[in-house]
Amino acid sequence: MQQKVKDQFIRRVIDYYATLGTAAEIQHTQSVANYTRLIADADNRDPHQTDLLELAAWLHDIGCPASRRVYGNSRPENQQHEGRLIVNEWVKEINWLTSDEKIWLANVVGTHHQFQSAVEYRFEPLFEADLIVNMTEGYYKAEKAEHLYEKLMVTTYGKELYKQLFLKKCDNDSSQPQFSSIPTIKK
Repeated sequence: MQQKVKDQFIRRVIDYYATLGTAAEIQHTQSVANYTRLIADADNRDPHQTDLLELAAWLHDIGCPASRRVYGNSRPENQQHEGRLIVNEWVKEINWLTSDEKIWLANVVGTHHQFQSAVEYRFEPLFEADLIVNMTEGYYKAEKAEHLYEKLMVTTYGKELYKQLFLKKCDNDSSQPQFSSIPTIKK
């Protein structure tokens, strides 16, 4: 996929959030897309599949603004429903995706919070990236980190990254997971 075409698509997503969503949603989506690409690359996905996973990551929460408008919330089932509708509409005009890829994108966005769908549709890197970003944003409590790891992390690099970020033990209390700190770079 040409970088210029991908960049146009990403700008459309950012413009959508800038108009109807929030800056935090842009940051969340960008983080999920970046982690998705890293995990997919490390999982040895082919370049085209990695590009599709990254596009799906940019779209994964696209239903949140519409969900808040329609339902007054962005609960997973509502945002997934609204997101699928938006993706189905947006991909109609995209001629560089096959019809199967368009259906796949809509299915991923419409089920991106469901682990079994991640396995069925092969979007584990996106699922794991969203979980990692949601953990860093405090969507899940730190006490659940180990349970979520055991139940939901399946790719080698996704597991490694998750452990580095959330399953390090505190020096003074080895029973509590903690967030890793960013190392200081010395010049």
